[in-house]
Amino acid sequence: MTRLITYSLRNGARDSQDYYQSVAAFADSWFAVAIGDLENIFLGFRQYRLSHHQPDRTDSEYAFELLALGVLLHEHADEISCLPNSVARVLNFLVRAQEHYPPCEDHIKRWRGQIAAWARGVESQVENRDDVDSLIQWLRANGDTTQADRFAQWQCYFHEIGFASTRHVTARCIAIASDFIASSEIALGKYTPQVPMFLAKVAPKYRGRYDAELVSRTRAEYHLGMLGTEILNRAYRQKFLSAKQKIVIVPPCMRAQPEGKCKAVPTRYGAKCQACTPSCRVHQITKLGEKRGFDVYIIPDELRVFGSGAGDSSLGVVGVSCALTNWGGGWDADEAHIAAQGVLLDYVGCTYHWDDEGFPTDTNLKKLQEVVGIMNNETMKNEQ
Repeated sequence: MTRLITYSLRNGARDSQDYYQSVAAFADSWFAVAIGDLENIFLGFRQYRLSHHQPDRTDSEYAFELLALGVLLHEHADEISCLPNSVARVLNFLVRAQEHYPPCEDHIKRWRGQIAAWARGVESQVENRDDVDSLIQWLRANGDTTQADRFAQWQCYFHEIGFASTRHVTARCIAIASDFIASSEIALGKYTPQVPMFLAKVAPKYRGRYDAELVSRTRAEYHLGMLGTEILNRAYRQKFLSAKQKIVIVPPCMRAQPEGKCKAVPTRYGAKCQACTPSCRVHQITKLGEKRGFDVYIIPDELRVFGSGAGDSSLGVVGVSCALTNWGGGWDADEAHIAAQGVLLDYVGCTYHWDDEGFPTDTNLKKLQEVVGIMNNETMKNEQ
């Protein structure tokens, strides 16, 4: 049976070099338009943050946050508005319990999935709820705490400017999201052709699972994640390059051996490869790191991967993960004051979410080395 893999940065080619050129060009063109459409909104937010002694962010970060807000409101309006407040509070409690009681994780995930599935069939009786408050509540209920926290910062500002102004802002964000959905499908759609089929054929089978919302993300959200990684990499670049120690964290799905056969041993930052399988991509990246001066660790994609080194300004982290989760990791790192960069998996294939049998995933080694900052043009030519 043919596997339905939601996205592939390779698009039939031997590597993902074309994708990285495409997403860079798209980021340039998108921001050139967005700065004109959104500047008057985020300038007010910037002044609000500075007046409250909060750190500033770049124009591109603010613009992307507003785009993300608009895309999520656009794509999930019905789910957001129909989630009962009481159910949202229960799900949020379970998410926090899962973080604090790891031994109970599997049981809690089952409860989350079953309650969420039941809630989708219950129509909320609450009317005229604030869009952004409801979005934040919905995100927390689904375990997307990082995104909820980032939008909560905007909500504090929205409360200050008032309901009418907030409604105007959210309407603008949704309109910009509509334009983004159309333009991103032209620029990036060739990398996500199977998302609609996956949503129709595979995602419904996840009903009752805690990750049902994750695997049901729309094509626009994949494109949002691709743009987000590109935007955040640029915003965090100089801080990352100035970090003394560099580490690369990769997901378990990149291992050649399944869990139980992989010989990696636990460390402070994650599991460390023990070279049990020379053909394993994690082993190859680890050997590259030994040669080029960076460490490599395996960390499950379900964890907040940047938490271990919170507050360590001397540490630069490159996170390798899928298009849906990578940009959220960038926000995690930013909140933890860690200099970070992201590199996408070329495609998904883990048993956690995407494939019952699972298969090893991969990433672009040339891009990884470029992002880590260890390759000049001459080195890249010699290693091609």
